[in-house]
Amino acid sequence: MTRIAVFGLGHVGRALLRSFDRVRGAPRLVLVADGQGLFRGEDLDPGEVLRRKAARDYDAPRHEDDVGRLLDQAQPDIHVELTPTDLEHGAPAVPDVVAALNRRIPVVTAAKSHQRSRAVLEETLARARRTPFLDHAATLAGIPATEMVTGLGMKVTRIEGVLNGTTNFMLQRLSEGVGFEPALQEAIARGFAERNWRYDLEGLDVAVKLVGLTRHLTGELIGATDAELVGAPELGLSRGIVGVTPEVVADLAARGQKLKLVGEVVRDGERVRARVGPRVLAASDPFAQVDGFQNAVKLEGLMNDTRMELFLRGPGAGADETASRVLGNLNHLIEVLAWGRG
Repeated sequence: MTRIAVFGLGHVGRALLRSFDRVRGAPRLVLVADGQGLFRGEDLDPGEVLRRKAARDYDAPRHEDDVGRLLDQAQPDIHVELTPTDLEHGAPAVPDVVAALNRRIPVVTAAKSHQRSRAVLEETLARARRTPFLDHAATLAGIPATEMVTGLGMKVTRIEGVLNGTTNFMLQRLSEGVGFEPALQEAIARGFAERNWRYDLEGLDVAVKLVGLTRHLTGELIGATDAELVGAPELGLSRGIVGVTPEVVADLAARGQKLKLVGEVVRDGERVRARVGPRVLAASDPFAQVDGFQNAVKLEGLMNDTRMELFLRGPGAGADETASRVLGNLNHLIEVLAWGRG
């Protein structure tokens, strides 16, 4: 039986445990931890873990530097990392992932912290050269764009998308007359916004997603800091959609237009350029029709001399949506490992 450790019991971690009966091969849950404490055993019951988590009834407290010791004691076959994204310091996700990879433990993660800079990404990937590392769920939540397009084999030359569900949700609420601050608090309460909401609203979350898309779809490495983050001074937006008001959104709507935060990557020969910023679109534009926690990405490329274009749309945020992608990656990895053992 596959032994699984899960670190992170936020919205996504709890959603994964609620669906743990759909993990293939009747695995054993042997270690669960969050920032407050941990649960350990030879066959933990996911429902009981969730109940005890709500009651703060942990087996033991969690310490910042204990990840290596915990993994050595639990001996998981797969480590699932779902702790909050921290693009400033990378903790706790990066140290957790590095500790697992150093022990040749395959990793599935939805955390984006390892993509915060090119240096951190390169170091993480170097440790993953001989150990499976599936971070697809760190990009676009419930849209399996990286898995699907990698399977096509075309040369991707341009990536463009509305990639942040929080800004979509907030812009939709502003169009309904809700103020900026109430819309932000609602997005946080519903689990769309990152703990540090500026990641979403200023465009850094989109930049990190562009890192994942670029690496998986073009093979090129960029860091989130390589992406240019811009605003729209003519609309009063300092960076991303920070500063937007219901009045700005209503004025654009009266002219048949909508505001969206758009990320783009252009591959020109050996050069890769990334940019994130607000864009005013015609209401009929496919990207303008992506609302709520939906995301959409348009991929342009070549297959020999034939031009190809794909437009993918689906859930880009939310606990169940992200957990669905994690579950899919986890099941795929279990199948691969079982094939390798066989």
